[in-house]
Amino acid sequence: MKTVLIASGASGGHLFPAIAVADALRESGAFDVTMVLGGSKFSSVVAGAGLPYRRLPAAAFNDRGPLRLMLAVMKLLGGVVTAFRMMLRERPALVFGTGGYATVALMIAAKVLHVPTMIHEQNVLPGRANRLLARFADVVLLTFEESRACFPPVRGRVVVTGTPVRKQILAAVENRPPRKSNAFTIFVTGGSQGARILNTVVPEMLGMMEMAERKEVYVIHQARPDDAARVQAAYEALGLAGFEVSAFFTDMAAQYAAADVLIGRSGVSTILESALFGLPAIYVPLNLADGHQKYNAAVAEQVGAAVVVGQAYFTPANLLVHIMALKQDKARLEAMGAAARKMAVPDATERVVAVIRESVA
Repeated sequence: MKTVLIASGASGGHLFPAIAVADALRESGAFDVTMVLGGSKFSSVVAGAGLPYRRLPAAAFNDRGPLRLMLAVMKLLGGVVTAFRMMLRERPALVFGTGGYATVALMIAAKVLHVPTMIHEQNVLPGRANRLLARFADVVLLTFEESRACFPPVRGRVVVTGTPVRKQILAAVENRPPRKSNAFTIFVTGGSQGARILNTVVPEMLGMMEMAERKEVYVIHQARPDDAARVQAAYEALGLAGFEVSAFFTDMAAQYAAADVLIGRSGVSTILESALFGLPAIYVPLNLADGHQKYNAAVAEQVGAAVVVGQAYFTPANLLVHIMALKQDKARLEAMGAAARKMAVPDATERVVAVIRESVA
């Protein structure tokens, strides 16, 4: 079997597509796969997926302090040395990366040793690591056609594949779990780490509803661990049709399937998983330096699948206007759901694997 090393950054948006590709390659019976992580943040998730992994030292370069920048450079150099040793030991046929600084070290080692390289960009606006790597990667895979204009000059071939999605999500799309309630159901998620502003604004918005309206609303809320008890207590006092609060849902597919509308950040995994379920959304992009969540949300809004609310305007009163407008307009909800489905790329994993097979043939 041919060996593929798959490097992933320190976020769920990087990791889950990498795991989806690793699973598909391994299940094909033609590839041996090892995951390469920057640090230990997601090592338990990768181990839980039954995938072998290695760790590289890595640190972000977005800290402006000279000492932190020096530390990041030293970690990158250490990562490159470790990556060289790994490459010589594993003898991979291909190195595949989904972004993040661990990917940089592995790709540098691969290029020096003349091993084929491939990167995948999940967001419309590429991250720093992938913008750098695109200058010398053999293949650049994109989720969105709009990303082409956001890259510097690209050396290799560019292919739009979509972003691989967890197989549990895809399975639930085919065999949709039953709804949890007949009430209007709101799914609130700030991504893998939650979002404090959602934990504050959504309960306050529901508190502004008339009691009769609250009794027609069911809420599923993924909250930050340090906020979960507060959110739980807030919902207990509201007289809702029902609610669930958790710091981490292991069955995300069931939550998507149960909902009428999603309120959340606009990481690409959230957007594309919602699209698979035809779930209308209200996105509140995280104010990051590069603004990539704003670009992701804009794509969903342009096709009619979502409403985008800037964080400065995400108040209980404004959110109530949007929620009530959707709750009272079934035709609009259905139209948004149909638009969301058009964004979905359920065979993205197969497309990526096909390009990998072609590259190592």
